[in-house]
Amino acid sequence: MARLERIIERLELKEFQLKALLDVTKAINNTEDRDALLKLYERIIREDLGITRLMLFERTERWERIIAFGNNVDAVGMDIEKAFGTFSEIQVIGSESTGSFGAFDVAVPVYHRGRPLAFLLIGDIDEEEQRMSPTVKHLNFIQTLTNLIVVALENQRMAAQELAQARARRELELAAEMQGMLIPTDLPSNERIDAAGWYQPHSEVGGDYYDLIALPTGQYVACVADVSGKGIAAALLMSNFQANLRASIPHATDLVQLVHDLNAKVHASARGERFITLFIGVIDLAARKMRYVNSGHNDPLLHHAKGVTPLRDGSIALGMMPKLPFLKSGEVDLPPESTLLCYTDGLVEQEDASGTAFETAPINGILSAGARATAKAINEAVINAFEAHRGGLPYLDDIALLTCRFA
Repeated sequence: MARLERIIERLELKEFQLKALLDVTKAINNTEDRDALLKLYERIIREDLGITRLMLFERTERWERIIAFGNNVDAVGMDIEKAFGTFSEIQVIGSESTGSFGAFDVAVPVYHRGRPLAFLLIGDIDEEEQRMSPTVKHLNFIQTLTNLIVVALENQRMAAQELAQARARRELELAAEMQGMLIPTDLPSNERIDAAGWYQPHSEVGGDYYDLIALPTGQYVACVADVSGKGIAAALLMSNFQANLRASIPHATDLVQLVHDLNAKVHASARGERFITLFIGVIDLAARKMRYVNSGHNDPLLHHAKGVTPLRDGSIALGMMPKLPFLKSGEVDLPPESTLLCYTDGLVEQEDASGTAFETAPINGILSAGARATAKAINEAVINAFEAHRGGLPYLDDIALLTCRFA
């Protein structure tokens, strides 16, 4: 009769274990959240199995206690990383153990794909009770259940990471598409003006911008801009700036007032946290003159028969202050066969292997040697010299280059 009772007891135990594992599996397949899975695990361990003391630690970037009951042990002083060296497999915690570990009876390390994932401490051996300890009786099942739960938690965490990474990749793709729409693909090239551009983002997206906008009056507006910082935030601010610039130019009657208005809009959008350097010039080919403002930007270079003139008149960068403290426009002649070359700091600040910056000397040399060259040929020469200087090192910043040749 006793043997039959033991058989029935074993069958009932197996039935319970299978049902518990089925409940956990269903919860995992139904994508129950982390808290629900942990509550289910604790209920099975504590209420169904009768375990009275437990601590479960999970390892992500560091070890964290995620379940604890049945004791007043402080986990702060428990070195779980070191414990893995001591308890590399299921092991009874000996009476010689001191400190917090001595409050438990069994250590259960959990591995996943060869790396530590969780660490379980359980204990309820009551020497005063004449019965088999639930810890001993259900140890293998507890190990299986713990493995199932912590691997599910790890899979949830990895899935959340992959989703976040996918979302970030999509945001980068959208920002890159938006950045591509900022860069003009068809610059003017006719008997009076020949233009060419080059854009090289530092990463997937950047914050540099160039443009050459034809006006109904026959004039052109050349502009090059650079927003502080990199990445999506910089691209968004530059996109907003480009939209404001293109919307404002057709209605602007005064260049100085236009720059003041753009400064106010940048400051309102960026709230003083970012700024934009800008060179903007109104090209009047009939009068052969250009009126310009340089707002904290690298000096564009105007090459002509007498040499190279840097274009410096202007103001501080846009968005640094609600109102620009000073603003001065400049005006230059555009003699036949002169060339305007505008660029951002990523071009001239790029360092070679020895830490030497590219600077403007090679550009001046190219402009002087190519006095009759097309805008495209000048850009190609600048790019070739730049790439030879870079020598395969990473780009330090976004790069924008706009060259205009005047016949």
